[in-house]
Amino acid sequence: MRSLVQSFGFFTATFVVFSAVIIYGLFHTDEPGIVYWIVFSLSAVAFFIGLSGILYKGVKDILKDYKKHGNLWSFLYDFFSSLKLAIFIMILLGILSMLGSTYIQQLQPFEFYLDHFGPTKAVWFWKLWLTDVFHSWYYIGLIVLLAVNLIVCSIKRLPRLWRQTFGSERILKLDEKAEKHLKPVSVRIKDPNALINLLVEKGFKVFKEEENGKIYLFAEKGRLSRLGVYIVHIALLVIMAGALIDAIFGIRGFLPVPEGETENVMFVGPQNKPVKLPFAVHLKEFRIITYGEEAQEKGVKVAEAFKEAVASYRSSIEILEKGKKVAQGTVEVNDPFVYRSYRIFQASYGLTGGVKEMGVVVVDKEKAQKEERAHEAIVGRFTVGSGKVTEFKDMLVSVERVLLNIHNPDAGFEGDLAPAVTLKVLLNRKSYNVPVIYDPQLTVFIYSQFEELQDFPYVFFMDGFIPQFYSGFQVSFHPGTNVIWAGSILLVLGMAVAFYTVHRKVWVRIEGETAKVAFYSHKFKEEFKRSFLRDLEAIKSS
Repeated sequence: MRSLVQSFGFFTATFVVFSAVIIYGLFHTDEPGIVYWIVFSLSAVAFFIGLSGILYKGVKDILKDYKKHGNLWSFLYDFFSSLKLAIFIMILLGILSMLGSTYIQQLQPFEFYLDHFGPTKAVWFWKLWLTDVFHSWYYIGLIVLLAVNLIVCSIKRLPRLWRQTFGSERILKLDEKAEKHLKPVSVRIKDPNALINLLVEKGFKVFKEEENGKIYLFAEKGRLSRLGVYIVHIALLVIMAGALIDAIFGIRGFLPVPEGETENVMFVGPQNKPVKLPFAVHLKEFRIITYGEEAQEKGVKVAEAFKEAVASYRSSIEILEKGKKVAQGTVEVNDPFVYRSYRIFQASYGLTGGVKEMGVVVVDKEKAQKEERAHEAIVGRFTVGSGKVTEFKDMLVSVERVLLNIHNPDAGFEGDLAPAVTLKVLLNRKSYNVPVIYDPQLTVFIYSQFEELQDFPYVFFMDGFIPQFYSGFQVSFHPGTNVIWAGSILLVLGMAVAFYTVHRKVWVRIEGETAKVAFYSHKFKEEFKRSFLRDLEAIKSS
């Protein structure tokens, strides 16, 4: 029982169970009941027993190992090459990655965590960096520690493997001394050349030597398969290097861009820290796509009841560098736009409170008041939008102020439009604030209340109103992505070498018609031995 409590397996199992109980209590239940607290208490006791046992045994082993090594560096070398250390680090990284990718949405304002988890949990998540776990010092530290462990482990084991597989100390000749170690089997063989041909056909490289009437053969293939695991190790180090590059230099932020405008500053993290991008995003157009429009684009049919339902949001954007367009495309839900190492996602949208396009009918006030000339009162029509200056006849017109809903401003931002717009008009070097309301009668009434408009010769009436939307883009920068891809490709290569190639050796000593044959196979040794002996029987009988 004592050895079980002090074992690494018991500690690991109790740690995983205790972590699972905590995660369940934090995220899967609002008010834990008595059963939960009983399970929590039992798992906590088991974990602390396992922790105490492993610490006690660990201190003893450390003191023992330190005395054995005699110096600190040798002890640290063995400690960092420990497989147990690697397993524990990977378990910790797995738990933290699960928290950051599944349970706790990352890089949100503090108010978000208050709303979702309450004040106590929110404060602890904030203090423990769980709101930005992948950039936390301890997550980066664990990746570095795992990389060090992998490097030291590889360095420690590689020299011995290299000597056995590629070094000069390999057994190349089945003499009497090697026979005691390799334990060959005896077979009868008529023609040594037939055996050599068989080995060549099976892909072996064959070495032949004759001495004192005896023929010695050494055949080998698949030596590089022994290095497959080290290719995998290198691949994992490359992937971890890419993850570290992303953790240290990667960034993700929110970039709101109004229609028709250009922005290059995104807001990062809960503090909304402004970060300037090396390029600017110009939003040409934002569209809400209905199922009817989507079906029409794809040439399919959709039920009448769903035609007006929202299917997706689409932003047409241009990428500008130094004022010049360098790329363009669309950003849609689940379909990001990629530019260099940046990915631009459609995260949200909304109304800016401005006007994208408003039609204005211009009426001559003096002619409108005379019945005989009323039909000549309409002077013309122009369009105007937020952030633009429109020239009409001898006037310069721009948008000064917009209310999306004159009766309820909050409802306006929810799409319930009853707009009122104040236009800034420059006429004959004099500036006027001209009201334009969605209701013509309200326009005339409010217009009459402005004394400063008594000498303004026109009345403006609204003729169509399109509100200005903004697209909320999530911009993520992952400079380590290509490094991770390279590591992933190398990982597949290493696994192919490690699992689909086998290092095999055959030693033969032929004396007359008797041959002694010894076998080595890195994997599936007995199967290889049986198969090769069957092939020898086939040679003998032919």
